[in-house]
Amino acid sequence: MDPISQAALGAAVAQTTAHHKLGFKVVLAGALAGAMPDIDVFFSIGQNYFTQLQLHRGFTHSLFFPLIAGPVTGFLFWTKERANKSFKQNRQLEHLRYWIAAMTLAVLSHPLLDLLTPYGTQLLAPFSDRRFAIFAMPIIDPLYTLSLLGGLTVTWIYRSKQWVQHIGVATMIVSCTYLASGAYLGNAATREAQRQLTEQGIVDVQVQSFPTILQLHYRRVVARTATEDRVGYISMWQPCTIQWGVTPREPKTRFSTLAGNRNIDIFEWFTMGWIHKTTRLVNGETQYRMYDMRYGTTTQAAESLFAIKAIPDGEQLKVSMAGTRRNAGIFLNNLVAQAYPDSCQDQA
Repeated sequence: MDPISQAALGAAVAQTTAHHKLGFKVVLAGALAGAMPDIDVFFSIGQNYFTQLQLHRGFTHSLFFPLIAGPVTGFLFWTKERANKSFKQNRQLEHLRYWIAAMTLAVLSHPLLDLLTPYGTQLLAPFSDRRFAIFAMPIIDPLYTLSLLGGLTVTWIYRSKQWVQHIGVATMIVSCTYLASGAYLGNAATREAQRQLTEQGIVDVQVQSFPTILQLHYRRVVARTATEDRVGYISMWQPCTIQWGVTPREPKTRFSTLAGNRNIDIFEWFTMGWIHKTTRLVNGETQYRMYDMRYGTTTQAAESLFAIKAIPDGEQLKVSMAGTRRNAGIFLNNLVAQAYPDSCQDQA
């Protein structure tokens, strides 16, 4: 998710773990630890688009990175704390344990939160580059972020109170409940789409719903058969009949010449299989387009914020970005009405 949410969650986790022993400073340190895995964006500076896709959410977003970064970060903060003249020497080991636990859990909260977004996270890196995703949460959700920031604000106001840790526990309960509701709504949208397709006589279909930005209820649904890709939207605030956009799938043989191209392989890996491919003839040459169906803003499979094109250039292929962004503004303007309609007619 966005860096503010990641930092706020890390701070809340650290507060719940160790505020009663270490004080408010562990909350600030937790915010730093919660945002830490995104240091991988600096690794891709100067790299091309496809290498950036490959590097982001790699090792620093795995389950193994917190086991290294957490203890190291905790030890460094503990060392700084020991330098304070008011530090009580008889609490050295106890404080070290709390620092390590708080920082490890705060760093771990980052990949676990990213796991809930459609972008996918390499939880097993560097031993596997498989991407994991639950498709529960949008990458940006203001309500979720504000719930965390609200809890942290109350924590700061009452930071000197003995019972302040309870605020952290309450914040984490609200956070987990909200995340669980996102997962539930995503699964419910997928089941409803499958039910509607079955009623229409469409079987042997792969269906998945994806969150749209800024809220939980409005879901983009993709349904794939052997011959076509369907895209539609459904509001779980008031589920109605999905209006599908249907796009035929072209035979795989048309794309055989793309095999082995590094950039195309990376993009296919990034889409986690949710890719729509098309061909077109331009001046007698076949050009290729590939669309990540998780991130479109219309009901067309051949439209996405993440897309690439491959154009023959002699014996090579010239591969570049081709994302369609012209519809994003209209989509965002209508988002609230679409997510929370008064009736099914409002969704037509």
